[in-house]
Amino acid sequence: MRVTSLSHATGPSSAESEEPRERVLRAAYELFCRQGVRATGVDRIVDEAGVARMTLYRNFHSKDELVQAVLDLREKLWTRGWVERELETRGSSPEEKLLGIFDLFDEWFRREDYEGCLFIGCLLESHDRASAMGSTSALQLAKVHELLRALMEEAGARDPDALADQWQMLMAGAIVLAMQGKLDAARPARDAAALLLESEGSSH
Repeated sequence: MRVTSLSHATGPSSAESEEPRERVLRAAYELFCRQGVRATGVDRIVDEAGVARMTLYRNFHSKDELVQAVLDLREKLWTRGWVERELETRGSSPEEKLLGIFDLFDEWFRREDYEGCLFIGCLLESHDRASAMGSTSALQLAKVHELLRALMEEAGARDPDALADQWQMLMAGAIVLAMQGKLDAARPARDAAALLLESEGSSH
């Protein structure tokens, strides 16, 4: 079971017991995470959800609107429900939490159901940051940046915004390398991140 699947977050449930909107959203979420948005047609989504095509469009006026809803859900499950929650248990100081991101990623990358970052994937698929998919993806990545920046401020960084940028670059790079099959990518990323913190500390 994917660590950020709907069933992981909400508990097992029968698809028949869900409202049609939730069934469509569940099916789209799982398909987009596994296959990407462009490769997933509406017909496949309604087939997986077990609903009529008109049911999808009654709840989501377009595929773009459905994509936005899935990305919002991903933020709820991945950023808030998984990363942020896990970091609270992996360290008491902001520095420990920041480095804990890469420990968490190391476990994630080694899962058989590792699916990469939906935000990055959608942003690249859109080819247009101004589009509905592109802008929503960029917004969700900005929320990850906000989480990092808050930890940087708590750690007393001189330039928390710039350091959060560097941290997010290491995270994104590790995610992409893991998609290439380099499952230990989080470890060198953690080493590089530790050097950033060390450099920050020595400059105080």
